[in-house]
Amino acid sequence: MDWKEIEESTKPDIIKPLLFGFCFFHAIVQDRRKFGPIGWNIPYAFTNEDLMVSRKQLKLFVEQYDEVPYKVLNYLGAIVNYGGRVTDDKDSRLISTILNTFIAPGTLNVGHALSKSGLY
Repeated sequence: MDWKEIEESTKPDIIKPLLFGFCFFHAIVQDRRKFGPIGWNIPYAFTNEDLMVSRKQLKLFVEQYDEVPYKVLNYLGAIVNYGGRVTDDKDSRLISTILNTFIAPGTLNVGHALSKSGLY
């Protein structure tokens, strides 16, 4: 999905902030790897394909339903796409918690901060 495809979608104002949430989530799970066992109990090879699949599902589900299916998007992202290779139950809980922070109704509010500092 390129930027033009997002702009031409039926709900770009919903897709854009949620896509940013998925991108932010992807950056966090990738960045945690550099902390070794403090970041993850078991090292995982998260890939750009995980993000690409999440982007496609986001567009599909947002355009298909009148209301944003946050539970579905969180389940697919955290349990299926990224969590499919996660074998540690604590890592699985962490992934779900992190994604649930970014794929939530508040994300659509103008000026919503994705970090406590408000920088993002």
